Amino acid sequence: MVIIQLKIPFLSCQSDNHYPTNLAPMSKLKIETGDDNEILRSASDTIKPTELKQYRALAESMIKHIKNPDNGGVGLAAPQVWVNKRLIVISLMRTYDDEMYRTIAMVNPEIIEHAAEKVKWEEGCLSVPGETGDVERWVWVKVSFIDPEGRKYALRLESLAARIVQHEIDHLDGILFTDIAENIQLINDAD
Repeated sequence: MVIIQLKIPFLSCQSDNHYPTNLAPMSKLKIETGDDNEILRSASDTIKPTELKQYRALAESMIKHIKNPDNGGVGLAAPQVWVNKRLIVISLMRTYDDEMYRTIAMVNPEIIEHAAEKVKWEEGCLSVPGETGDVERWVWVKVSFIDPEGRKYALRLESLAARIVQHEIDHLDGILFTDIAENIQLINDAD
């Protein structure tokens, strides 16, 4: 993974819990599921600069959720926790075995450049539990976004990190991986 000469600060837990007005503070996020779930099928609204502070605590909760290995995810989009805004959290991983990675929040992420080459990998999703499928995605992408503090960034992501960000941005557009996957299979949790 190549990062364009940027220092991205970790989000720290702050004492001011400014959740969106429709979302009460919660210790554990509830993940929305289902192919026909209304919010998972809706395009998310842009977060305006005046709204950033309102979504910081949510971003921090989403990061905590993804960093907790018991939750089994590598990325999360706000619609998955019933907030229809363009906010995602991604793990900047090279591979699933990577133990030295950061998890960051991206507000209003947009793919501004991408590779010509695509590759298929197996994907799953917290919002579509029990299913996997092969999804073709670009091998690298350049993403512009702002952090929850309002700083602007552009990152070039490769390999697994590129796949994660593409998957999460799809959520912001109402697309589930099962919409574009081939060879969808049911998985058994006992495996």
